[in-house]
Amino acid sequence: MSMLISGPKQPGNNIDVYLAPLIDDLNLLWEKGVEVFDGSWNEMFNLRAMLFCTMQDYPAYGNLSGYTVKGECACPICENGWKGRWVKASGKHVYFDHCPFLPHDHPYRKLKKAFNGEQNFESPPKVFTSQEVFEKVKDIKITFGKLKKNKDALSTQGYKKCSGFWRLPYWRFLFVRHSLNVMHIEKNVFDSLISTLLNIPQKTKDVPKARAGLKELNIRNELHVVEETGKRKYLPPAAYTLSKKEKVELCSSLAGVKVPEGYSSNIYSLVSMENLKLLGLKSHDCHVLMEDFLPVAIRSILPKNVRYAIIRLCFFFKAIHSKVINPKDLDSLEIEIAVILCQLEMYFPPAFFDIMIHLPIQLVREIRFCGPTHMRAQWAFERQMKTYKGYVKNTFRPEACIAERMLYELAMEFCLEHIDHPKTIGLPTSRHSGRFDGMGTIGRRQHDMPLDKWHMAHTYVLFNDDEVAPYVNRHMSFLKTQN
Repeated sequence: MSMLISGPKQPGNNIDVYLAPLIDDLNLLWEKGVEVFDGSWNEMFNLRAMLFCTMQDYPAYGNLSGYTVKGECACPICENGWKGRWVKASGKHVYFDHCPFLPHDHPYRKLKKAFNGEQNFESPPKVFTSQEVFEKVKDIKITFGKLKKNKDALSTQGYKKCSGFWRLPYWRFLFVRHSLNVMHIEKNVFDSLISTLLNIPQKTKDVPKARAGLKELNIRNELHVVEETGKRKYLPPAAYTLSKKEKVELCSSLAGVKVPEGYSSNIYSLVSMENLKLLGLKSHDCHVLMEDFLPVAIRSILPKNVRYAIIRLCFFFKAIHSKVINPKDLDSLEIEIAVILCQLEMYFPPAFFDIMIHLPIQLVREIRFCGPTHMRAQWAFERQMKTYKGYVKNTFRPEACIAERMLYELAMEFCLEHIDHPKTIGLPTSRHSGRFDGMGTIGRRQHDMPLDKWHMAHTYVLFNDDEVAPYVNRHMSFLKTQN
């Protein structure tokens, strides 16, 4: 995908042409297999393989599956069973009103004023099986190539082509054919959330057009735009609006975070105290901030209900990223994310709810069929790609730069295995160097310890030493006989 998707000249829906040889190889691996040599047993064996799902970002999801991932029915799982609403004032579709995903007897279904002014007792949308989807797309004809297309004939929702993956004999029997990329979903959710809280220009979802959308939907009259003299527009403060003092507290909390080496980026370097915003966030940075630090940073700001809704959203992402998930907890997680989205709808404007805010409600379903999300996480690859980008010194020959640098590193790693205590040239000394020998990076340091602290340390060592344990047990037995 990284070789085929090349910005404005990307193949788009024509990607099936480039994937045709790959699909032929997958069919060969499934039907006949290939002979492979096993070095451990020193013999040949027949290797068979299958593609259980694809992993891609959301625009590429549409290219691979053939589904239109924008417009009124932008969710490829709900399809036309759950539709977005066009808000003319905002100039886009908004995807809110998640009450159908709640249990039938949930009290939120009866609320009117808190949502869009209507009670909602609809059932959740039906999820079509792979066989049912194949029946929809098998007769769709498409002409590949960059041809001049008739806009009136283009499909604006639903499936617009029969994906080349349907040529695989097992594709119509899979529960999940194309997996949602949790990494990008979490990053987009965090970006929308933190940009709206800090009111970052060009990124916040709380703008005059968003408030005009409230007026168009005839909800939350107290938050409508107030026209002032001239062209100025006043936006009444909402429940999620932070004062400058609260923004400083939030940014200061994040800037003061210190993490172990390799845990994440240096959070301090990502926070701009001058402009009160976050800069240069990578996917893994958003992952760490969303799950670990944001719930702590907002605990003293925001109204209680808004704060709890955001914290519950952070805890949801932390729960689905656990290495071990009890299958019995999946039903409660599905209800939990539906309740969280409904709570966010009570306070945030409809323009906040783009398709990325809706997609978390589909993640639990994929966990049920494909296992925990950490098995499909892409952060390791993203961080490795960042390392490879740093290897490029000649932008006209990026592949050669990466290959040459990797060759040097492999050669050095091989040589270092045969050298005791090597001294690196041009590289900083690790702060862990000499730690196990009792010497730090700056040499020995003398420290005078008080006598009581020395006794505490001495006692701790004695009681945790395996050689002393028999004497401790003998002493305990002696005390029991005396008493």
